[in-house]
Amino acid sequence: MSGTPILPFTEANTKRVASLFRQALRTAFDHLMKWDVYRNATIAIRQQFDANKHISTPEELDRAIQAAEAKLKEWKHPDPYVPPCRPGGTKYQRNIPVARGPLVPGDW
Repeated sequence: MSGTPILPFTEANTKRVASLFRQALRTAFDHLMKWDVYRNATIAIRQQFDANKHISTPEELDRAIQAAEAKLKEWKHPDPYVPPCRPGGTKYQRNIPVARGPLVPGDW
């Protein structure tokens, strides 16, 4: 993910795992647009992350993180959901600029 190694069991590593969790949830949402199906998938993702809470060795932790990153690459959606008003969304910067001159041409 990044070029510099992150020490295990530190705050930086906690943020890395939280980032992986958020990415997994977003990837699940990209694939499952129905809320009830998505909710079941989020529960399954949470169970998978909770299953690795017992890890106590740095090597095992690194393997688990590498496996999660590989799974995210495998499941990456080719056309992810983008909220309409965000950059890349269908409505991003659609507002037409306000006309500065007269709306009706001519000298009235």
